[in-house]
Amino acid sequence: MKAIATNLCNNILERGRHDSIRITPMKLQKLLYYICRDYVIETGQMPIAEQFQVWQYGPVLESVYGEFKDFGARPITSFAKNASGRSYMVSEDKNPILARSIDIVWARHKDKSGITLSRMTHQTGSGWMTAFLDGRDTITEEDMKNDTTGR
Repeated sequence: MKAIATNLCNNILERGRHDSIRITPMKLQKLLYYICRDYVIETGQMPIAEQFQVWQYGPVLESVYGEFKDFGARPITSFAKNASGRSYMVSEDKNPILARSIDIVWARHKDKSGITLSRMTHQTGSGWMTAFLDGRDTITEEDMKNDTTGR
């Protein structure tokens, strides 16, 4: 079963809270992209049901954008909530490959800004750049498998 993207956001936001690292919506989107990219490389499958879209500043999940857009460029100060107003996280115990992807990406990129991460997603060979140059609106799993940026 695939994770809900906004629940996966909460795993990242919890790490930020624990490590006293501010996470803006842009930074969150790019961390999510790299987590999913690493997971796709490891398993051949997306950990979430949603596809990343090709937006001006890099890969974006529309559900995550909708959840956190009110923060603008400011750090996110609350967890994503479902329609009942409850917050959930993805069980990392039940998906150790996803947990490892989160840990690796967090350790590698937690201190980078959203702008820096956005620039990384625009590099030649990135999944975003491949989809952009092909004139597509979404980034495929194949694009992600071949993305060598941010490692």
